[in-house]
Amino acid sequence: MSNVSLNTILEPEATAMEAWNPLREIFQDHQNSRGVLLEQEFTTTPLEDFPNGFAYCQRLKSLADQLKNVNAPVKNIRLVLSLVSGLTEANKGVGTQIRHAKPLPPFSEARSSLLMEERELAAMASYGSNAAMMTAVDDAP
Repeated sequence: MSNVSLNTILEPEATAMEAWNPLREIFQDHQNSRGVLLEQEFTTTPLEDFPNGFAYCQRLKSLADQLKNVNAPVKNIRLVLSLVSGLTEANKGVGTQIRHAKPLPPFSEARSSLLMEERELAAMASYGSNAAMMTAVDDAP
């Protein structure tokens, strides 16, 4: 908390409850407006905006937690479907697998599937580049 907020809520000889009430009001101010902005970001967050699936999933979970804090909780099904809807073409296979699961997996399991798929894709890309280098060496005069 910044000193400005601290100076705003503290009164000399105030009780903890007397300090808490203004603090609560500060953080609950404009709750609906924050909810609208968070909801918009939550539904439009794509994987391509992040360096990897871990950062992407971390952001989705953070947004879901923030939505819960403004009294707009996100159920697991929405969290998982949001994860799937933001995937890139490279992750289409894992997205199909997750979305066709019955019942839909928990977010932690969907996240784990995405991260495993990323590792496999990276390993295949590495193997492909190593194979191309070996072919180039073999073709050298």
